[in-house]
Amino acid sequence: MALGGVAITELPVQPSSQSSRGRNFEKAPWCYLLWGVPVVLVVAAGIASGESVLSLTARNILWVVAVAWAGTGCLINGRSCGRVHCRIDGIAFPLLAIVGALNVLSFISFYWNLFWLAFLLILVGSFVPEWTWKKYS
Repeated sequence: MALGGVAITELPVQPSSQSSRGRNFEKAPWCYLLWGVPVVLVVAAGIASGESVLSLTARNILWVVAVAWAGTGCLINGRSCGRVHCRIDGIAFPLLAIVGALNVLSFISFYWNLFWLAFLLILVGSFVPEWTWKKYS
């Protein structure tokens, strides 16, 4: 398309109904391994810590491992399926896990509620480009 003699390149927006172009790990059994295991780790660590079976430090380590694991799953799936939110989460979750690890090691200090708020904001925020622009990159 040209505007005033200047060529404008249109973004390659694909319809939301288009399926992923590669292998999608969002389906069983992969989804259980990539995202089910981290969910179980988070919940089990929280319960075990609440019952005084697990120390707070051990719980926090498991939480960091779970977020890193989920982020790795998103990264793998994003490279394969091309979903925008997978690509965003595949970068942001491992970075959040690094921040969490720095908190566990006391290089920085913040409440873990802030960690989980950041996780939720990243998760929800990663879908905004899909809702407003395009689903696949």
